[in-house]
Amino acid sequence: MSNLFGKPYTREQLLRRVGHISQVGGVQLLAFEDGPPRGVRILEFRTGSGLTFKVAIERGMDVGYAEYQGESLAWIPPTQLAGPWYFEGQDEFGWLRTALGGFNNTCGMLHIGNPEEADVSHYNFPARSTDRYGVHDRAALTPGKLLSYGERWQGDECLLEGVGEVTQAQTYGENLRLTRRYSCKLGEKRFFMHDLIENAGFLRTEHMYLYHINAGFPIVDDGSELIAPFSPERPPDVLFGNVTDPHNEYRHFIQPTKNWVQQTFQHHMVAEADGSVPVAIVNPSLNGGRGRGLYVVYNQQQMPNYIEWRMMGEGQYAVGIEPCSNGFGREQVEAAGELIWLEPGDRRQYDLEVGILDGTVEISAFRQRIKRILGG
Repeated sequence: MSNLFGKPYTREQLLRRVGHISQVGGVQLLAFEDGPPRGVRILEFRTGSGLTFKVAIERGMDVGYAEYQGESLAWIPPTQLAGPWYFEGQDEFGWLRTALGGFNNTCGMLHIGNPEEADVSHYNFPARSTDRYGVHDRAALTPGKLLSYGERWQGDECLLEGVGEVTQAQTYGENLRLTRRYSCKLGEKRFFMHDLIENAGFLRTEHMYLYHINAGFPIVDDGSELIAPFSPERPPDVLFGNVTDPHNEYRHFIQPTKNWVQQTFQHHMVAEADGSVPVAIVNPSLNGGRGRGLYVVYNQQQMPNYIEWRMMGEGQYAVGIEPCSNGFGREQVEAAGELIWLEPGDRRQYDLEVGILDGTVEISAFRQRIKRILGG
């Protein structure tokens, strides 16, 4: 059954009421026609619940715009969702000009974090024994190939799906292939993202991966709160920024602040038995005072680390929900035994659930879920 507008409908009942399923929801292939995003194709998902999200195919198959009942979920930069042809890859910080922003930026597939030099002698190219990676590497600005999209019925449930492929490769270098599937059900206010990364080459390749989920206004505002199963035994590590109260400051958000300097925390999360870690940002003032939140569920077995980017600056006002495969700093990662190597044919799987908490009841249930994880 598809629950739409407060009522359940079978396939027959729904199709009798519409000329085409796109009247109430579905997946459409569109494209931007003006400004920096011109030429970027998007898959627009409308779930019929008020949740809409747009996958930018040329931007690593990442979600750009996302909203629920007209309220944006994402921080959008001044350049909007610029095409990858504007990426200044020769600049170590070029990623900040074109990639950062939109709902999600995939970081990796070789490197996450600030610019660093790496030994690449394993690629057997004597003229280049080392390479220097820029901020968060290239995945977010690598054009994708659309494999399939559309709606299909599974009994009385209408499924919305889109599948694409992103290849990050170079001669005398890596050959990593990402296959990404988005799926959701008509009538639900959540979606799933399933990633499969394969070493499609014939040389071993290092691998780092991070989801840079950029929650923005109005989910993020003065009084919004970060809810998650933070370890009570291990306070967060402060990676960047001046923090006056490292035990609590990361949980709450303030109004846009002049001359703000970013804060970055590495959190130690407690997972459910299957590895699931639920995280949410809740704004209690939305939805007529009943509250509304954005939640993400990732798997700690796939992504053992979690980073929070707390950016309370004017105009640059966002909070990063960032599960990742390892911490920052290549030397530290390697010393800790966290550096992942993919042999030819090796695969890594990553799964995300993204959804909306709408009102007091759903927010309270989410808090109870966190409490149970922590043994409460």
